[in-house]
Amino acid sequence: DVYKRQRDGFVWRTELGYSGTGLGATEDRVVLNMSFQDSLLATETNYASYGLEQSGTYRLDQDRVENLLGTLSLEYFHGGSVRWTGWYTSLAFTAARNLTADQQLLIGGENGLRGYPSEYQQGDRRVLWTLERRYFPDWHPFKLFRMGGVVFVDAGRAWFADGQSNGPDGGVLRDVGVGLRLASSRVEVQRMLHFDLAFPLDGDDSIDALQVLLRGRSRF
Repeated sequence: DVYKRQRDGFVWRTELGYSGTGLGATEDRVVLNMSFQDSLLATETNYASYGLEQSGTYRLDQDRVENLLGTLSLEYFHGGSVRWTGWYTSLAFTAARNLTADQQLLIGGENGLRGYPSEYQQGDRRVLWTLERRYFPDWHPFKLFRMGGVVFVDAGRAWFADGQSNGPDGGVLRDVGVGLRLASSRVEVQRMLHFDLAFPLDGDDSIDALQVLLRGRSRF
């Protein structure tokens, strides 16, 4: 379990690969992905961590780095004095360089900003902040699954460093919402069902006043 290992120390992952024309690829590339996570605080009711991630490829025929992304993230969870409630917040900043046409840095419903369409803003910089009030009731319906609830606020923006247009509304975007979490207690699965209702506070008239999201996630 990554969370348990983080409580005892840091987690470091490195992936080095090669994609060549002899293996069916269209170009010769070296692939390098790295991630590092470490805990800042770990007690029975509080947990704080930071992480660094980097991914990208080096195209040999053009002597060029492509799709280079770097992310700095911070997370904090406070369990509180009541066992079944908690607070969670996270802040992440991502910078990209030399993105190809099939790779975009987006922000929206599938990228953490739940009140907006998945590709509402794009750019080569992105910042996202989330605050959640989490509920963990001792309720086990039919002894089939565990349930949880969340009230959340998201705020973020994606933009281009050179100032080009990043979407229909280029400013900071905010949303609020509520959600339900379901996890099977009979079958061991790696994902939890997320059902969220999110209400955008910004944006133009092209977006709906309510966004409904149903997804599988590996985290609460």
